Amino acid sequence: MRLELTDQDALRHLPWGDLKSYLDAQGWRSVERIGDKALVYVPDASETAAAEILVPLRDDLGDYVSRMSEAVAILADREQRSVLEVYQDILTSGLDVVRLRAPEADASGAIGIEDGVVLHQEAENLMLAAACSAVDPRRNYHLRKVTQATDYLKSVRLGPSERGSYVLTLFSPVQPRLEHHQAFDLGEEPFARTVMLRLAEALGAAKRAADRARADNAFAPFDDAVSLGVSANLCDAVARLAETARGIEIGLTWARSRPAGRPRETFRFNPDVAEVLLEAARIFRQLEPVTDTRVTGFVIALDRPIEQFDGNATLRTLIDEKPRRVKVRFEQDLYPLVIRAFQDKSAISLLGDLFPGGQRWELRNPREIRILEDQEEDG
Repeated sequence: MRLELTDQDALRHLPWGDLKSYLDAQGWRSVERIGDKALVYVPDASETAAAEILVPLRDDLGDYVSRMSEAVAILADREQRSVLEVYQDILTSGLDVVRLRAPEADASGAIGIEDGVVLHQEAENLMLAAACSAVDPRRNYHLRKVTQATDYLKSVRLGPSERGSYVLTLFSPVQPRLEHHQAFDLGEEPFARTVMLRLAEALGAAKRAADRARADNAFAPFDDAVSLGVSANLCDAVARLAETARGIEIGLTWARSRPAGRPRETFRFNPDVAEVLLEAARIFRQLEPVTDTRVTGFVIALDRPIEQFDGNATLRTLIDEKPRRVKVRFEQDLYPLVIRAFQDKSAISLLGDLFPGGQRWELRNPREIRILEDQEEDG
């Protein structure tokens, strides 16, 4: 059963210009003008099913509401979406929209509160991963060190809930494109749009890589997709979304005020792909060091007795909120400080380049080391 949009006031305030922009962006063509009253739109010539939408050119026409209602209903039927989803897309003309749909919600469109918390957290991680890759494509990003990406994330907003399973919407504002009478290249896209384009590339590349990896039992398809935005962080986020929602649909809709030159896109990830993505994320982290990072922890072991200490020691610290053992080789002038921290069970803070390696990591080029006198190791 298809729901109908019957809110007369909502339809009356739906701008006809936004409907026109939506049709233009989705590949529909204006084939006729009816005076100053309406434009006649039809689907792209490649479409086999015939359809026709009348776009009113004035909001004071007597049939304005019925024409807008008819247009939304036709689009919903052709796109196999709810009329409310289509209405919201038309209304958000200045926003790129990410829509995450959990198909396995109950009949009322509700999910468990714990699952909802995970979906919100991983939606944030998904956007942050795309933003980091838009700045610098890498296999893995440590915490939130990419300033431009974290600044962008502050502009992203949660949209209103929608009917149709459980649908989480994210709004990414983007500056409108202003046409100029001279045809010349005005430069790169705004960063917000660059992030969304990278997200689309990364989701498509991650899906293709997962399919090829399962077919070939190989990691190479994921490594080849790093330049397209696939990273440990993105794989983790998509995997946990798919696991939690028992399958996730991620839809991207582009702001009509700044056409992206591509139609609305939807990426579907089934629960069975989650394990492949999680394994890819694990391998990514093993391959990508975290450079110039500060580590705080305790010296829990020296490789040799104190009187024979050769600079090799083991720290216990937290990395991405998980306890890890980190191997460090210190220069000779730091031996007394390291031994003192070990004997006194004092925490130390140091800067270095962190290389993952399963349960035991390695910190190379340790520098800027200091003892934190007031901290003691628990247990």
